[in-house]
Amino acid sequence: MVTFLPASLTKEEIPVLFHEPHVLKGFRQLHYPWHSYFLSIFQWHNELLNIWTHLLALIMVLIRGGMWWMEFDLISDPYMWPLSVGIITMIILYMCSSGAHCLQNRSELVHYTCFMFDYAGIGLYGFGSTMLHYWYCLHESFLGSLSHQLAIPVGAVLALLVCICCSISKTKYKRPYPFTRRIWQMSSVLSIYIWLIFPIWYRIWLFVRNGAWEASFKHHLQQMFWFTLGGFFFGSDIPQRFSPGTFDILGHSHQLFHMCIFMTTYEQLNALYLEITDSVVVHEMEAPTFLNTWGVLAAVIVANAFVVYYFHTSVCAKLEREHKEQEEVGGEEGSKDAGQCCATGGLVNGTSTHLRQRNGIGHADCH
Repeated sequence: MVTFLPASLTKEEIPVLFHEPHVLKGFRQLHYPWHSYFLSIFQWHNELLNIWTHLLALIMVLIRGGMWWMEFDLISDPYMWPLSVGIITMIILYMCSSGAHCLQNRSELVHYTCFMFDYAGIGLYGFGSTMLHYWYCLHESFLGSLSHQLAIPVGAVLALLVCICCSISKTKYKRPYPFTRRIWQMSSVLSIYIWLIFPIWYRIWLFVRNGAWEASFKHHLQQMFWFTLGGFFFGSDIPQRFSPGTFDILGHSHQLFHMCIFMTTYEQLNALYLEITDSVVVHEMEAPTFLNTWGVLAAVIVANAFVVYYFHTSVCAKLEREHKEQEEVGGEEGSKDAGQCCATGGLVNGTSTHLRQRNGIGHADCH
């Protein structure tokens, strides 16, 4: 039976875990069938734009990838393998992000796990962008340098650190989150961004020094602008900070952050196309191998999967402990109030059931 989610809830009606800073309404109900959350992409709630911005970004990447599939030999030409890897990491990012925002309200365990996959997607996107920029956006004077030789291994390690650090930030702290949590998140993402954007910064610095402008610089500068603007919205909670409740459904900071990342990818792809079609530097390098492209991608995916599994099991154990503690508290309160409950018609499923629903703990999800 197809079940749409009922009317959205206010902040006071949902567990604290699902709260968002300065967002007061538009929260989805918990513990409904999986398909209800997929169908919620056609209902009004405060995650709607978060889902659709990255669904549209996913469609954009698929369309651009399809166009390049017809123009370039993405499978047989080794020099196109880094491009194929980069496109795949973009697809993974937007699938994980839109999926996380679509499903995270089902239960507490699903919430944690969805965003762990989201963090893995962010790290993979950083790794894919590292491969793209160090293959197609490199200045010829950088060829064979230490940073060039270490580009892919360092990018892989930093991608894994993004998933680890963001997962720690999600599981270590409780709402209302301290600013320390943002440091865990933003420092890891900033680290891989500095690494992946370094070849482009170097070429722009050469332009400032020598005046050699290239057509792709326009798009590179715009992608950096959109990424920086996205970081501002992510870290500031603006505009809802100044008018709580006004931007709950449309216009709050995380939605604006998503739009900025969409535009970052869009301009990145525009720049890459010009780099690939205009540059001859890439063919001066040794041809990519299966191991240092597809092999490293597979290794990073597997490593991130282990990280997600580890944090998923740790959260599951934590929720089990909390559930048992609440059952014990509920049992004590239930025994104290048993006479009164019987006199007034009984207690539906006991206090512990209410506590479990109030705290969003999906006990069955841990089995």
